[in-house]
Amino acid sequence: MGKSQRAKGSRGQTAAAHLLRDRDWQVEVLSCGLMHEDLIGTDPQGGRYSVEVKNCKTISLEHRKQAMRQAKERGLNWMLMSHIEGTRCWLIQRQSERPCVWEEKQDNIS
Repeated sequence: MGKSQRAKGSRGQTAAAHLLRDRDWQVEVLSCGLMHEDLIGTDPQGGRYSVEVKNCKTISLEHRKQAMRQAKERGLNWMLMSHIEGTRCWLIQRQSERPCVWEEKQDNIS
């Protein structure tokens, strides 16, 4: 992975963390590398999620499988946050929930 791809990934993780915090989630940012999730998120009801963030052009089943595998390894529920290119929106997929779309607040965009 090149420097520009790492920077894009880092921007995506920062945006995803803001998105969660804007919805009153607690967020732990991880720096585990390619083999582990990007964030640990705790929802306002106390549910904990292994969060995989994808800031790329495609939204794929492989990303979902990766999120599920990583969450299982950590013993948490899984969550996949995929940026929808060209928008301020993210597709949110998480264990035992219907997929939905969340929009970034205007002031969180860098």
